[in-house]
Amino acid sequence: MKMKYGLLMHKPTTNWGDDIQSYAIRQFLPHVDYIIDREKIHSFESDDKEPVAVVMAAWWMWYKWNWPPSKYVLPYFVGFHYSDNKAAKQAGCPANFLFLSGLGGKYLNNCGPIGCRDYFTRDNLRAQNVNAEFSGCITLTLPQQKKIKPEKEYICIVDVAASVEKKIRKQLEGTDIEIKKISHDLPKDHPKKSWQQRMDEVEELLTIYQNAKCVVTRRLHCALPCLAMGVPTLLAIHTLESIRFIPYYDWLHCCLPSQFVSGEYKYDVTNPPANPTEHLRTRNNLINGVKNFVAEAEKNTKSVDELRLLKKSDKGIEKWRRRMMKKTAAMWEEELAPDLTDGEKKTNAEIYKEIKAAKRNVFLQNEKYEKLMVTYLKQSRRVFKAKKDAEKKSKKKK
Repeated sequence: MKMKYGLLMHKPTTNWGDDIQSYAIRQFLPHVDYIIDREKIHSFESDDKEPVAVVMAAWWMWYKWNWPPSKYVLPYFVGFHYSDNKAAKQAGCPANFLFLSGLGGKYLNNCGPIGCRDYFTRDNLRAQNVNAEFSGCITLTLPQQKKIKPEKEYICIVDVAASVEKKIRKQLEGTDIEIKKISHDLPKDHPKKSWQQRMDEVEELLTIYQNAKCVVTRRLHCALPCLAMGVPTLLAIHTLESIRFIPYYDWLHCCLPSQFVSGEYKYDVTNPPANPTEHLRTRNNLINGVKNFVAEAEKNTKSVDELRLLKKSDKGIEKWRRRMMKKTAAMWEEELAPDLTDGEKKTNAEIYKEIKAAKRNVFLQNEKYEKLMVTYLKQSRRVFKAKKDAEKKSKKKK
């Protein structure tokens, strides 16, 4: 039996970072037999009911309830990130680490140790009694891209603050060095492109970075790929306390925008210093780990049932997931209720009615809960945005 491989993607993304992570994974796979949406990994099913090897590097469970993964997935966990949203100061599900308790945590322990992208995820998994360690981000494994001598030297500025851009333009006065202004925000039609188109576009973007004199950015998945490729990089970020960026602050030239603009932090884009090298050990460990996983997968002769990580029936897993979704729905209802419109309350009531009608069918009921969870997520983002906008207006008045 020849092992099949799945490439993990966040299909609806409009952020280059997600596709860059998928590109980094693809380099290790002998072939790609399936494209797997990370938010639907619980319902993935291979064509011939065969196991599919998947490198599980991603920001997991944005929706929080699509867990544990399908029994058809043979996983290797590195670059695992999981946020409780509130700690990340983002709108989202209030379930926090609920789905990593019980069966969800048992699944991870059966795959352990779980290689985490950051210390926050590692420490919180350990708090859930999950065997976890720091692995670093999969984008640290990226190889150098094709080197092309540009007609004119250029630097890339990627989603930087306006004050940083202004300072850079001042540094470039009197030189022939150009600026390429790039954003990692993608157009809304990006998810409609084929995975091959998306991977080709990532390669084109990384080639631009590779041949830059230097790159200045606030984006994690711009800074780390450039670090991996040996491109001089400055991370100019609004905070030095983000849970997603620790320990990477110490692995890059890094400062607050105000420090760069004032000259407190010295970084000359016309003569950029080489990057630090503290990441190399982590990079090598990541590369060796994924290569070993693929080598072992190639030798696999076991069936899905023999490889099964949870010795529980599909129906039993669905019942557990439904119970967790029910708890999440109750938490969400309590948190959002004061800010919901009458129309939103009506929509929720209608979906609850559908769930009740589906009570005898655990799989159908699970689908109904999933519909409710997606609805809640949209409501949560609306409420979060409204509160943020109100805060901004209040600050302007002061």
